[in-house]
Amino acid sequence: MDAGDVDDIFQLRELLEHVAEANAAARLQPVDIAAMRAAVERQRATTDPQDMITSNRRFHFSLLDRCDNQWLLRFVGQLWEALEPHRALSYRRGAAAGDSRRAEAIIAEHEAIVTAFEEGDTPRALHLLAEHRREGRADFQRLLYPADPDRQ
Repeated sequence: MDAGDVDDIFQLRELLEHVAEANAAARLQPVDIAAMRAAVERQRATTDPQDMITSNRRFHFSLLDRCDNQWLLRFVGQLWEALEPHRALSYRRGAAAGDSRRAEAIIAEHEAIVTAFEEGDTPRALHLLAEHRREGRADFQRLLYPADPDRQ
């Protein structure tokens, strides 16, 4: 997979995840919000890159798994799987460099999203999820195009 493929995947994620998240948010239960909160707390408590990746996925799929369109959920899952090698590289590079800024920003973004759901502000939560996805895309662009500020 090359950088163009990653850009294509994020284009699809932006289209499909928005729909899946809105669908899922309409069915979200308190237990799902609690699972999202637990994933944020796990992310906050760990410095292990693999643990952070696992917690990140748990956070997002605590919501997405409520989507009742199984085809949509299947496609979103495939797009996530396709990016896993790059996600792992990104987390590991940050950890190896001793740079926790983006990891801390991800936790803060997740915190804001789960707080919005806890407060019953679904439109705000969905807006924050879209912003979070855009930040994730920028992370991948920085990883794949480190010397090209026009791509970031």
